[in-house]
Formats: sequence, C-alpha cells, structure tokens
Amino acid sequence: MMLARMIPVMALVAGLVATGAGADGTARPVAAANRSGVFDVRDFGATGDGTTLDTEAIAKAIRAAAAAGGGTVVFRSGVYRTGTFELLSNVTLELQAGAVIQGSKNLADYAPIAAFGFGRSYGVDSTGEGLNLGIIVARNVENVGIVGRGVIDGSGDAFFDFDQPHYSVDFDPELTRQGQQSLDVLLETGDGPVRSKPEGRPGTMIVCSHCRNALIRDVTLSNAPNWTVHFNDTQGAVISGIHIANNLLLPNNDGFDCFGCRDVHFSDCDIRAGDDDFAIVNSEDVTVSNCSLVSRSSGIRLETTRNSTFSNLAIHSNRGLAVYGRGLGTTAHVLFSAITIETHLLTGHWWGKGEPIYVVTAPPMPGEAGQVSDVKFSDISGEAESGIVLYGSPAAPIRDVSFDNVSFKIRTTRKDVSRAVGGNFDFRWTAKDQSHALFKHSIPGLYCRYVEGVSIRAFTLKWGEDKPDFFSSAIECEDFKTLAIDGLEGRQASDSSSGVVISLSHGSDVSIRDSKADVGTSTFLLTHDVSDERVFAGNDLRDAKKGFAGDAPRFASSGNLLPGAKRVQGRRP
Repeated sequence: MMLARMIPVMALVAGLVATGAGADGTARPVAAANRSGVFDVRDFGATGDGTTLDTEAIAKAIRAAAAAGGGTVVFRSGVYRTGTFELLSNVTLELQAGAVIQGSKNLADYAPIAAFGFGRSYGVDSTGEGLNLGIIVARNVENVGIVGRGVIDGSGDAFFDFDQPHYSVDFDPELTRQGQQSLDVLLETGDGPVRSKPEGRPGTMIVCSHCRNALIRDVTLSNAPNWTVHFNDTQGAVISGIHIANNLLLPNNDGFDCFGCRDVHFSDCDIRAGDDDFAIVNSEDVTVSNCSLVSRSSGIRLETTRNSTFSNLAIHSNRGLAVYGRGLGTTAHVLFSAITIETHLLTGHWWGKGEPIYVVTAPPMPGEAGQVSDVKFSDISGEAESGIVLYGSPAAPIRDVSFDNVSFKIRTTRKDVSRAVGGNFDFRWTAKDQSHALFKHSIPGLYCRYVEGVSIRAFTLKWGEDKPDFFSSAIECEDFKTLAIDGLEGRQASDSSSGVVISLSHGSDVSIRDSKADVGTSTFLLTHDVSDERVFAGNDLRDAKKGFAGDAPRFASSGNLLPGAKRVQGRRP
C-alpha cells in the first residue's frame, strides 16, 4: 500500500507540474510536455481565438519553461491577442505556421517602461510615444530565441490617424531652395509619415536588452507601431530569414535597431519599414548580408560603429547608405560591398533627399574624437534622385574614404516632388542648429567637403534625360586634402558651356588618372586655390570642348588625349 501511494507522488515530482486547462475547458496533462522541454501556451490557458487577451497565459508558459531549466514555448495555429510579456533565459518561442501573436489594440494592455526598469532612452524618445513597451521584452537574459513560420503582428495601423501628418519644423524654410513653400510638403500625407492618435502608441515591438546569445529566425514581423526590434547592449545574436512588413506611412517603425551591441549578425532578411531598415549605433563586429530593404528613410544607418560589414544588399529607399557623426565617438573600419541602390525624393517629414550614399559629421563634442574614417564602398550601383554626399567638419574631417567600382545614374522620377523638395542638402540630425539643417545647394554626382584621403576608382556617372537645373558637376570637392581620382567616366549634368565634370577648390594633393570625358562634356576640370597637384595622366578628354578652367594646372602630365586630338579610324580607347 505504501509503494502504491508513492508511485504517483514520484511521477508528479518528476513532471514538475500537473495539469493545465485546454482551450475547451478540459484538463490537459502538462507533465508530459515538460519532460520533452515543450510548453504549449494553450495548456496554460491561451485561447488563440483572436479576441481573448492571452497575455497572462503566455507569461505562465514562459515562466514554467524557465523554471524547468529552459525549453520551447509553442504557439500552434491561431491568433493570440496580447499585451506586453517577458521572455526569460533559456526559453525559445516557436511560432508554428498559422500562428499569429497579435498586439492588442488597447494601449492599456502594454506595460509602462518603468515597470521593467527602462528609461526613455530604451527606444523612441518622441514626446508621448516612448512611455510604453511593445509586445516582447527580454532583459538581462541569455540563450533566448524566437523562431518559426508564424507572425508577430503589432497592430500598428490601429494607433494612427492617416489623415493627419506627423511633422515638426526642424529647419529654416528661408534657407531652402523652395523658401516658405518648403513648409507645404510637410503637411502632405501621400508619402507619409502620418500622426499617431492623441492617446499615443505602444513602444518597440520586441526589445532585447542586455542579452547574450539571442536568436531570431524565420518569423514574419508585421505592422509595428514603433521600432520593430531593438537590441540594446546585446552580445552574440543571430537574426536570419526574417520578413518585416511594416506600413511605410508610419514614422519610427524601424526594422532593426542595434545600440551598444557586439557580435550581431543579420542575414537573408527582407524588410519594409517607414523608417530606417537598420539603425546601428555605438556597436562593433556587426554584419548584414543578403537582404532586400525598402524604406522611407535609410536602408542602412550607422553611428559610432566599428569593424562591421554590409554586403549583398538590394536597397529601395529615400536615403541608401548613411553614416552619421554627431561629434561623439568613432566610426571606423566599415565596408559596404556588392549593393544595388535605388532612391526617391519624398514629400512629408522624412529625413533625406534621395542620396544613395551619405556620410555627414558634426564638429566633435568637447573631449570626444568625433571621427569617421576608413569607410570603403565597393561594387555599388543604381539610380538616385540626388548625388553622393561626404561632408565633414573643419575640426574633424572625414578621413580615408574609398569608392571602388561605383556606378550611378542621377535622374528624376516625379517632377512635382523634385520641384517641391529637390536641390537641397539635408543635414538634420547632425546640424547643431537650423542654419545648417536643410539648405539650398547644387547637386553634383559626388560632393565632398572637409575630407582627407578620398580615393575614387572606376567611378561611372550618368544623368537622366529630364534634368532639373540644380544638377551640376560629376564630382565637386572643397576644403580637402589628398584626393585621388582614377577611372572616372562621366560629364556635367547640363549642356551649357559653363558646366564642368570635376570642380575642385581650396584643397591640396590631387591626382587624376585614366579618366574619360563623355560626349557632351563642356569643361573637364575646374580648379581654384588648389595646391600640390600631383599627376594628370592617361586621361581621354577628346569629347570635351575644353580641358581646363580656373587656375592654371600644374600637374605632372603624361599620356593624355586632349580636346581636339585626332582619333584612329575605327578605333576608340
């Protein structure tokens, strides 16, 4: 009799827990599931009916898995409506095909950031928008994962008024090409962004803060009301095969944000986001590869990032590759390669003016290096509505940037939008005040100012047929040191006799080799206050009307074909 009583007790202890209620109200044994390390959320009371709030049931399943030493929390096919829940160490969420974790449309179902010990800097800091968390929070944990063929849906559209624009006046309209009319486009909602409803919106959909060894694989993340996934001070993460499908009209719904992270690797993802697809800040040893990106802001956005690579990407965005320096820390040893980029000008309050590549820095803060250096762009091509911009500061010039086998066509897609917002430089975020935030400027194919050690090799530039009058030179560089151009092929945008291919001023140490003036070139090279000219060799200027303008050239010259040189019949180099 004693043995008979002990057997069920021992079995109960071995199983850790006894039973749970199924969706139909009947009791289900949980012990067997626990022994296999699998915890079905329905065994803990989740309904998956799309109506019942399943937050607490999901949390119970996660706590049970963690108490058992770890395991997999399974979501079978169904719609699990939820507010904020916490992911614990050694627990993986598995979303089976047909399973949807759907964010509640009631803001009260989301936890305040203070409940998890976060300050406003965990994510979006905009007034009224950074006070709540989103759906999943992982903090101070390790060995966590979110995997499967299911969906996490943030219900973002429910928190926005699509008839109202999201904007602020963060520039001086009198400094823009359009003057006071530049304010009109801020009120347009066709390209977004639109305004959240007065009660606000949830915060970042998935937060992984102070995590170690995190995995997100194969799931679809959709309709985020704010940032989609934020890694903060995370080391060792793999994110692969993710599909992000956000509403392009919503502001701040970035794809992946990575702050203060190390050894984080993204691959084989496709991302559609209203804001930046990737925002990587104060991080190192980060890789992004084999992804297709769509954004109303930047495809890739970097700040104070080191030892990182970005390769095999297809980008369709407002701004393609963006490196920002706000006078803090250092960005160095960064490689971009094998990338196609297509950019478009947009109405509304989006930062960016169609730049395919953008490297802009502010003066360094007191006691800070504020440096951007050793950034390489290779095998990059596409079409854009503006040119490449490199703009440093006198106190901290951008150093050692190279372009190798880069080819772009600069063109206009929507004439009305080009007239409304084009022909300006947009330095919001790095500008110290509105005097330098958004201002009128001609648009060369590649513009450099306050740079040292720029190398341009195998650079091809074409212009579209319908060119606005603010498109200008192929390359324009001011206030520079050590510029090498090797293998440029292009011409100025306009057909006027005053146009030039290369315009250089206030610089030193220049070499130009093996470059070619395209048919229609007016003047190939204009220089002003340039010293230490090194080599001008192997250049073909036969299709230019004029070789040089400005200061008299003082290059060591050899092997050049100058305007008017005769061609060999039937051959053309």
